[in-house]
Amino acid sequence: MTSGELITSIFSWGTLFADILIVVFVFCLLVRNRIADRAVSWVGRNVLALSFLFALSALVGSLLYSEFVGFEPCVLCWIARVFLYPQVIILGLAFWRKDKNIIPYVYALSVIGAIVTLYHSFTQLGGRSFTPCTAVGGACSKMYVLEFGYITIPMMAFTVFLMMILTFVAAKKQSKIVSLN
Repeated sequence: MTSGELITSIFSWGTLFADILIVVFVFCLLVRNRIADRAVSWVGRNVLALSFLFALSALVGSLLYSEFVGFEPCVLCWIARVFLYPQVIILGLAFWRKDKNIIPYVYALSVIGAIVTLYHSFTQLGGRSFTPCTAVGGACSKMYVLEFGYITIPMMAFTVFLMMILTFVAAKKQSKIVSLN
């Protein structure tokens, strides 16, 4: 197994696990019971640490793929990085200072990043492209990773953005619960 295959295996399994957690967590957000409320509350209280770790893992993954493995990032990958990379610094500082006031700003960055990566995944998996970064003959069409029938590098990034969005939603919900008590 090459180092690129090892990195892909680790990140693919991590993405699959994260996607399962997303489904479970969305269920927890929608259901009202003690276990679900505790899970949402815990995530909400730890929003800065969790979202910082998610952003940091995505940054490390993207740099490993481009700089170590040698996968050339396309235009859409760079656009997604524009919305991801600053979050590592912003969330790191917010975590250090325990400042949750930053959440609306990183939430906006995550939503835009999620849209870009979802669109990129759509085009890579055969959808019609509306940009010059086409699904035929260009760096955007080059699918370096395809695991479990759906996990590509843009899908890995989408998963990270979605996890961060859900932590921000949990923080909002947890703050409402705290203010009601």
